[in-house]
Amino acid sequence: MAPPHGGAHVGDVFFSRHRRKDRFLHLRLALLLVGGGLGLMGMRLENGTLVSVATGIVLVGFLLRFAPQRQSPSGATDRKPPVP
Repeated sequence: MAPPHGGAHVGDVFFSRHRRKDRFLHLRLALLLVGGGLGLMGMRLENGTLVSVATGIVLVGFLLRFAPQRQSPSGATDRKPPVP
């Protein structure tokens, strides 16, 4: 059921039933796991350099979230339009 004002549901801003194809998903997950592991190891060893490197790795994984989508030859993105 659509909201009375004709816009999107409030929850659709954060959660969507339509998944977009994310070509960096596995890379982002790997960077999160490696960065998290290195961060924990750096905290355990009290090594600030290792914690800084881990923070950088996690930050790169986060920034991949904003990488542009691949363009198809027709100029459209890989995203499928949401089904109403």
